[in-house]
Amino acid sequence: MSSTRTEAVQLIRQCFAEEEKNPPVPRTTDDVPISYQAMTPEWISAVLGPYYEGARVKNFSLGPKDNGTSNRRRVYLEWEGTSTKTPPKSVFCKAAHALNNRLTLFNGGTKSEVQFYKDIRPLLDIEAPRSYFTAYDPKSWASIIMLRDMDPRTQFCSHRTVLSKDQFAQQFQLLGKLHGTFYQSTKEVFNQITTIKERFNNLLATVDFESAARNGFSAAKEVIPPDVFAREDEVWALTLNALERCASLPPTLIHGDVHLGNWYITPEGNMGLTDWAVLSRGHWSRDVAYVLGTGVSPEKRREWEHEMVQFYIEELAKAGGPSVSAAEAWPELRRASFLALSYWTITLTPSSSMPDMQPQDTTLEFIRRLTAFMGDHQVFESFAYI
Repeated sequence: MSSTRTEAVQLIRQCFAEEEKNPPVPRTTDDVPISYQAMTPEWISAVLGPYYEGARVKNFSLGPKDNGTSNRRRVYLEWEGTSTKTPPKSVFCKAAHALNNRLTLFNGGTKSEVQFYKDIRPLLDIEAPRSYFTAYDPKSWASIIMLRDMDPRTQFCSHRTVLSKDQFAQQFQLLGKLHGTFYQSTKEVFNQITTIKERFNNLLATVDFESAARNGFSAAKEVIPPDVFAREDEVWALTLNALERCASLPPTLIHGDVHLGNWYITPEGNMGLTDWAVLSRGHWSRDVAYVLGTGVSPEKRREWEHEMVQFYIEELAKAGGPSVSAAEAWPELRRASFLALSYWTITLTPSSSMPDMQPQDTTLEFIRRLTAFMGDHQVFESFAYI
């Protein structure tokens, strides 16, 4: 780890220890709460006041904890006063409060997601959450993102969600819009986003990514096709090759973590994408291979995948991206599958400095789907003809 990064990690630990001794009380929009319990009606009113003039938060209560890479909770609001707009009964928040969450998201996640909701979301015509407030402390890396709560009829997906062919296609349509809109973008915010290589290398330096990935692959043997598992010794080197390949190709904005659990279905039946913490600059193949490998069962994927890739490249061009043929796209998707897999092998066996991010059954199912894709498409030979 570089001396600069070592010093930053030490500062996060020092700030966290100091906060435990002397918890700060948030009151203005310049403050970042260190926990949900530390929030105050005064602070919430300061955040939401510009949207609902004349009304203020009298009291609030917290919904159940939902901890993973970030600390998530719904906050229920009790209002007083009168506003011309009806204030919300609840908001949904994502934060980095716990020390392990701060150290993990310090690798670019906190800053990227804040940038997404503040500067990028307003530029996109896609189904994705909208925020009221985003902030992080660059010393302690405590952060808070307050989102407009969704219609209670919204369905949040999981590895058990069975998508129709139309819903699967909507995933590729949304990614085509994202990737096409920011393909080799000249927008100032584009160059402020962490690159996929920077993010990956940060994880290597701070959370022992390599050991977690290697251990996770070994631990998942029961769900990996035998012909894929037999080449276990090649996986890490090819993952690094995939990283170099992705970093060398023309960049766009990629979501970076498009597994099914980060998608939702609106009451109108539209697919939406949330959790933008690993937003990066990188090649579109990283996202598309990930969705192909995790969105539906291997059986459905085999039936629909060629049609979906063709649909995606059409949507990519329509949104301002390059004209790409299916013959050009498929080799890149095969290579990028190694990067998608690495996000799940580390999740199965996280290092001691990482939070528990997903239930084991979720993790094993996505490893099963991704490695089925890899076996179907002979990905170990995909770097032989670059």
